[in-house]
Parts: sequence; C-alpha cells; structure tokens
Amino acid sequence: MDTHDQLMLLFREYFKYNQDWESKQTHVAGIKCRTLLAEIRIIARKRRAEIQEIRQKKAPVKSPKYRQSILKDNEDDKA
Repeated sequence: MDTHDQLMLLFREYFKYNQDWESKQTHVAGIKCRTLLAEIRIIARKRRAEIQEIRQKKAPVKSPKYRQSILKDNEDDKA
C-alpha cells in the first residue's frame, strides 16, 4: 500500500473517531483521535519527502510570464 492510500485510510478512521469525540467525548475516542493524528503526521512527512524527491528529479518548471517574456524576446530579435 502506498503512502497516499495509508493517509486516506487513517483520515477515514480519524474522521470516525473524531465524530464520536465531538458527539460523546468519550475517553477512548479522544485517545484514538490523538493517536491517529500522530500517525497521520508521520505518514504525511513520508509522503511529502516522496513528492520532494520526485520534484527534484524533474526539470524546473518556468512560470507562464517567464515563457511569454522569452517568446517576446525572440520576436524582438527577429524584427
């Protein structure tokens, strides 16, 4: 299972326990919410690192304004 799927499962489980906590404020639901939030934080850090690694391997993306300025400079050079 990849990290995105793990995050989604944890979010769903957190949502369920958070609903219990908000409605009943049981001791167990509060503990489970905090535990799940800690797990979500750990998996989110892993996912963030994966995304950063992929982004570093890709070529840098230039903004549309940058591309337009290059096109304009090329047109000026031709004239």
